[in-house]
Amino acid sequence: MVGSLIGLYLFTTDNQPTAELVVEEAAAPQEAYALAPSEPTRLRIPKLDIDTTFVPPLGLLPNGEVAVPDSDTEVGWYKHSPTPGALGPAVILGHIDSYTGPAVFFYLGQLEPGDDVFVDRADGSTAHFKVESLERPRQSEFPTERVYGNIDHAGLRLITCSGIYVKGNQRYTHNLVVYARLVSEGG
Repeated sequence: MVGSLIGLYLFTTDNQPTAELVVEEAAAPQEAYALAPSEPTRLRIPKLDIDTTFVPPLGLLPNGEVAVPDSDTEVGWYKHSPTPGALGPAVILGHIDSYTGPAVFFYLGQLEPGDDVFVDRADGSTAHFKVESLERPRQSEFPTERVYGNIDHAGLRLITCSGIYVKGNQRYTHNLVVYARLVSEGG
């Protein structure tokens, strides 16, 4: 009963009770902010001093895994994901290290919510993202749906290896996934 009276205020005028229903208008649904599709050309993460180019777009390997860049100093965009800035989760991959030392995403785990990520695009625009969260899942429990599944905004996933390197498998035990959201064009 109390719940049905929320927003109902009783007023009396001339000893005559009257009722007024106070209703707040619901906020109009906001359209997701997104840019037109355009392939990425450069990735910049000021906090980490990353300013790098992209290898040719990445696809899938015969075993169904996403290919990784053939460069330790450049990153790769997964071509079956939206382009960075377009609606949906754009996926960018980079190595954490190589046989010779640290690679482009070596310090990726130092990002924090609110940090800036910029992706320059082939159409001359720049997609400006803000980091929302980081996750370090075991590779055997990779959050495929959370990374690649549909979302209602222009998102960005930065992915690298993490955890312990298992030499016999030539793999790391974990991945690092950085989740970011498009906040503006420019930067």
